[in-house]
Amino acid sequence: MASETTLEVSVPDMDCSSCVRAITSAVHEIDPQATVAADLQSKKVVIGGNGAAERFVEAIRGAGFSVAAQ
Repeated sequence: MASETTLEVSVPDMDCSSCVRAITSAVHEIDPQATVAADLQSKKVVIGGNGAAERFVEAIRGAGFSVAAQ
């Protein structure tokens, strides 16, 4: 069983609500119950869910976004 993960990342190219939906969808592919809080102004995303942080980052990158860990 995967452990609970809380991850905060910077997504510099996230600039609209469509971006937030794409990132949320990508995260939910890893953990459908994950929480995703995105702040467009600061370009930060906080994820809470079950899964390795690397898998969430890979999913966001796979959706076409660059990611920098906080």
